[in-house]
Amino acid sequence: MNWPDLSSFEATVGRLATAEDTHANRASFLLELDGVRIGSPIDMQLPCFALYHDKDTNEYKRVVVFQAEEANGLRYFGGWLIDEETQIVGFENDFELVTQEQMLREQAMDGSSL
Repeated sequence: MNWPDLSSFEATVGRLATAEDTHANRASFLLELDGVRIGSPIDMQLPCFALYHDKDTNEYKRVVVFQAEEANGLRYFGGWLIDEETQIVGFENDFELVTQEQMLREQAMDGSSL
């Protein structure tokens, strides 16, 4: 299974996302309360690969996470569903980060390359 080149994805890092970021696929959501932006960015390496657990289908879907913010004790990730070619938003615990080592092992098992 081929994973895309991370360098082709922009990310929202070190700041809250803007509406412009969502339109440019650098972010998937804006955290607001009563029309006021809330929250703070999560300090993590972005963009990064992850698996999103779709609880409706119980499937794991490949994602490039390009946004991570927290507010009111909740942590949100936004990203791009690789195979569906659409944005996704979920809670941190909906995502399992994938390391380069895990990707290489998976690709070796199915004979594909990065």
